[in-house]
Amino acid sequence: MNDSADASPPPIGSTPEVLAAHVGVVVIGRNEGEHLLRAFGSVGAQAGAGVYADSDSTDRSVALVREHFPAVEVVQMRAAVRPLSPSRGRNEGYAALLERLPALRYVQFVDGDCELHPDWLSTAARYLHEHPDVGVVAGRLRERERERNAFHRLADMEWDQPPGEVEDTGGIMMVRAEAWEGAGGQNADIPAGEEREFCLRVRDAGYKVVRLPDDMALHDIDMASFREWWTRSVRAGHAYAQGYWVHRDAWHMRHLVSYAAYGVAVPTAALGGAPLTLGMSLGLLAAYPRLWKKVERDRLRRGDTRDDARLYALASVIAKVAGAIGVAQFFTRTLRQGRGGRRG
Repeated sequence: MNDSADASPPPIGSTPEVLAAHVGVVVIGRNEGEHLLRAFGSVGAQAGAGVYADSDSTDRSVALVREHFPAVEVVQMRAAVRPLSPSRGRNEGYAALLERLPALRYVQFVDGDCELHPDWLSTAARYLHEHPDVGVVAGRLRERERERNAFHRLADMEWDQPPGEVEDTGGIMMVRAEAWEGAGGQNADIPAGEEREFCLRVRDAGYKVVRLPDDMALHDIDMASFREWWTRSVRAGHAYAQGYWVHRDAWHMRHLVSYAAYGVAVPTAALGGAPLTLGMSLGLLAAYPRLWKKVERDRLRRGDTRDDARLYALASVIAKVAGAIGVAQFFTRTLRQGRGGRRG
């Protein structure tokens, strides 16, 4: 009797060949330029195929990928055909990857401003192989130049989330192909915060979403101004509003209530009521330092330095106002256009 005939196939990650046969990478980007050389350079031989989904770049992004990584397939998306979004890039990148790698089991999504850790692909693929109930896995994302400025420090703290079963992972993640297809891919109508909406549908399909303690990638937010940070915070509020519009769930509602309270209700009541209450309504503004202290204590418990905790708390308070603007923008647009990207 030939024992090898009954042997199970080798586990994912047991050899580079087995890993590459079932793992592919999709990188998305717009005007990423030289960043893409690091992104694709970090993939190495661990992936069987790679795709770059370009969002109508006006720089040399496409040319650089084709010049330095000729084996990578480039998908060029045009804004004139359909609105651009990270979700659209991942959807079209996945479709192209599946054609190139029919045995695809796991796909790693990477933003063009990121560089994968050398061990991440094998670590993530092995974990998914050993945990068939997990549909999405991510690891520790770190900011490449954390001390460059306050915005880079904030980004690194945002990426630093506890490991374990989670509700979402962000856009840098490895996804089981069956889970991706079962959830129907990502919603290309959502311009920001699409990862959480996708993970919610993955969980609805019966899979878990897990964050590992292992290093996953380096990120470069490349942010240098308050205006950039403010715009990003407004987009976050817009994303939470659209997430609620799609799912009508309690989690998104809690965030909308928080934005409405701190971004609209408190300042309106405090300032608008001051003439009628002889200034007593201004006491409502004490809600902001209380929120500040709450966030600061939470960050200190998680191991942040006091300076970092105070910075994160300040940003969290200001972001309530920016997020409220994003929420208002979404619902104003939705009421005018009669749509909001709702699925199902």
